[in-house]
Amino acid sequence: MNKRKLILLGIGIFLAGALAGGAGMAWFAKARLSPMARMDKAGPAGFFLERMDHAVKLSSDQKDAIRPIIDDVLARIREIREPCLVGEEQALKDGAARIRAVLEPGQQEKFTAFMEKAKERRKKFYGH
Repeated sequence: MNKRKLILLGIGIFLAGALAGGAGMAWFAKARLSPMARMDKAGPAGFFLERMDHAVKLSSDQKDAIRPIIDDVLARIREIREPCLVGEEQALKDGAARIRAVLEPGQQEKFTAFMEKAKERRKKFYGH
């Protein structure tokens, strides 16, 4: 092999390793590090209990005693937040109507798709 082929082989090996490492890290970050992914699996109460256990090292009896408390607190928070979310939803609809009036027809279609995606993200985040 000549020097040029060796250099190209080295660059190829480096790029393949970088690509594999990047893809592996992206998968790991999405699967293990993303808090929203963990919250989706365990639910809000399970996620909070998991974080608390990590911070203070709870026994299984403590987890069993704390879980209903967390469920109750989250239910109370949902009750408090509900009127705010309804008001927020109305404000978003009013704002979207005002924005839509400024847009051209082609932009209005794209804006509608944009708002649908935003609505889905809000549903996932707030569960509403």
